[in-house]
Amino acid sequence: MVSMGRMSDMRGDGKWRIIVMDCLIPSLRARSWMISRDFYRDLEDVRSDMFEAALDAWEETAKGVPPRDVPELMVKAAMRVAYQRANGHKNESSASDLEALLAYEEPFPDPPVKASSIIHSADPRDPAVAEQLRGERTGALWHTYGLDGIFGRHHEELRAGRKSGLRTVAASDAMLARTFVAGCNYYYYASDIYPRFVDLPAAAKALGIAKSTAYRMVRAGTFPCPPIRMGGSYQVLTHALMHSLSIPDIVVHADDVENGAAHAGGYG
Repeated sequence: MVSMGRMSDMRGDGKWRIIVMDCLIPSLRARSWMISRDFYRDLEDVRSDMFEAALDAWEETAKGVPPRDVPELMVKAAMRVAYQRANGHKNESSASDLEALLAYEEPFPDPPVKASSIIHSADPRDPAVAEQLRGERTGALWHTYGLDGIFGRHHEELRAGRKSGLRTVAASDAMLARTFVAGCNYYYYASDIYPRFVDLPAAAKALGIAKSTAYRMVRAGTFPCPPIRMGGSYQVLTHALMHSLSIPDIVVHADDVENGAAHAGGYG
């Protein structure tokens, strides 16, 4: 089909190129919906970005790329651009957009006094407020995915002193203040609750690459996240996968995550 598309392009007819794109739509549909939901972007805008990026990849792979590899490269390019633009959209959102999406009505009631609470009537452009909103949104998202038990155990370890808070990032004034109030550092990277490794099929699925193609790319040394051989299987570092998908590894505070999850669960 790709070869037919190339021949069609030479004749100035883009019909087969569109047919190739139509065949990719099932691979992109679920991912576009997730990006639209997680980054609060219009679904049609996300799919338009993906379509444009896939067509750009079609042009860029016209020479020197085997036809069988072109669809996977188009899907990967589409997802990368969609995530990048979604992140840009999130960072450029106006104050009113943030307030509309993340305006919680009541603070998390238990315990009655915490180092943070659901924000209302605050300026989301303030770095400290933006930090809190980010953590609360993350908590709400994790609650939606059923991860309360996982991050809850992580928070218990932090508060019991069995795990240390974040030490590898320059502390902001807000971080120093909250650490002083709590007496401990309860900041951590979002990726800390994820497994350190994911298996190759799972990584390939996230990247929109067929399982058989993923193993072929590993053998050729072209898989986007170089895997590690462990026993009889290949494993991919979670950090490397997040980087390939342009997913930022954000810093969150345990209180904010719990507040957001509580609100999402109807307890706030």
